[in-house]
Amino acid sequence: MNDVQTERMQIGFIGAGKVGVSLGKYFKEKGRNVGGYYSLTRASAAWAAAFTQTTCYESLEEIISSCGMILFTVPDSAIAEVWQQAKPYVSGKVIGHCSGLYSSDIFSDWDSMNCHACSVHPLAAISSKENAWRELSGVLFTLEGDSSYVKDLETFFYSMGNRTRIISKEDKIKYHAAAAISSNYMTALFSMSEQLLLDCGFAQEEARSELYALAKGNLDHILTQGCVQSLTGPLERNDCATVEKHISALNKKQRKIYTSCAEYLTDLAQSKHPDRDYTEMRKLCRDGEHSPGAECAETV
Repeated sequence: MNDVQTERMQIGFIGAGKVGVSLGKYFKEKGRNVGGYYSLTRASAAWAAAFTQTTCYESLEEIISSCGMILFTVPDSAIAEVWQQAKPYVSGKVIGHCSGLYSSDIFSDWDSMNCHACSVHPLAAISSKENAWRELSGVLFTLEGDSSYVKDLETFFYSMGNRTRIISKEDKIKYHAAAAISSNYMTALFSMSEQLLLDCGFAQEEARSELYALAKGNLDHILTQGCVQSLTGPLERNDCATVEKHISALNKKQRKIYTSCAEYLTDLAQSKHPDRDYTEMRKLCRDGEHSPGAECAETV
């Protein structure tokens, strides 16, 4: 298959959740040939088809026989099971899934079935069926799979204005962990900060707005300067007294999150200031208190 064939290929989605609907709508808006949807729940496939102005298919056999590229956008835990049901119909097709975690190896025996197998994952937080597709323009898609075909997928996404990165199947789990940490785990930290300001009497809208401005400013610094040079605050300046006061003011769950992050950040601080002694700060992060009489080498 060449690039032109890929761009013209009719694309079908098995699964009509947030990812499948968002990709289908995005592809359609970019002028790609989207066939439609099949889902375990016909109502969800019908909704997705209506939203994207495509077809609601009645069976796996029908959608696979009608489309050249089949994307499995079912929950990760269901991919292998649905694949077993789809196997009799996939000869000559491009098959893919949109899991960030699993590789194309989840399509067992694909290489003996005259088809191409791949995984396609948008590095984006897809939170809505109706609106997330609007945020996919310019998003990075990570690609993995059949080496004889994955380059065609690169061109497919590049022609829509998206960046791509081909990764190995061995790297998928680390890649997915990185995505989860930078997206959802950041949400946990923001939520904890928001709650602390609420405890101080801030209104929720005020707390959220002010913390967002602070976080965005630091993210801008990270983008331009890197993590190490963007590090500021009491931990970076080796101020154990302040960090200890923070720890004492937090509840058990908050304290665990704070000290875990602080321990990691101490390594960044040491990289930024190799001449400073962070021994007591490391102990404080690990134990929640530093040695009696011991002093941190605080630097203003």
